[in-house]
Amino acid sequence: MFMAYLVLSTFCVTVLGYKQLFQALGVSYTPWPYYVPEIAYIITYLLSVVLFLAVGIMLSYHLYSISWAETSVEAQDHEVYRKKAKSRGEDFVNSYDLGKRRNLQLFFNIGEAGYPLYTLFIPFRISPYTDGRSWARRDGYERHHGVRRGEELTDEDEDDEE
Repeated sequence: MFMAYLVLSTFCVTVLGYKQLFQALGVSYTPWPYYVPEIAYIITYLLSVVLFLAVGIMLSYHLYSISWAETSVEAQDHEVYRKKAKSRGEDFVNSYDLGKRRNLQLFFNIGEAGYPLYTLFIPFRISPYTDGRSWARRDGYERHHGVRRGEELTDEDEDDEE
């Protein structure tokens, strides 16, 4: 949520401050009535634009990853799994992918998956839907489809094997 707030605030500065930018640049031919030097405002405005773009792209990427139920590492692993499955004529299916909307609901613990939407904006203490060790999977899937035992790129916990 911090990224979303930062994108929103830098967007507001960018949209609402362009007239002052023109004033600071001397384009509007009106005197600079503020205590802040013009160059400081120009630098602050440019920083706000850059942060809006950079953090906005990063936020979009993270929301996209969440909607596919993948972390950055899993996205790389799943690409390898897709290639292996395709070479055998099979399809790879991520067992944790419950659909874009459902994945977002589970991640943010809102909607049908948990609490009302306003809990994103008000800092209530709420319990997550999971215990941190077990996660929601597609019905009928105990593991990813298209990946055979021994082909996993990450090791199973040693505790699970004992």
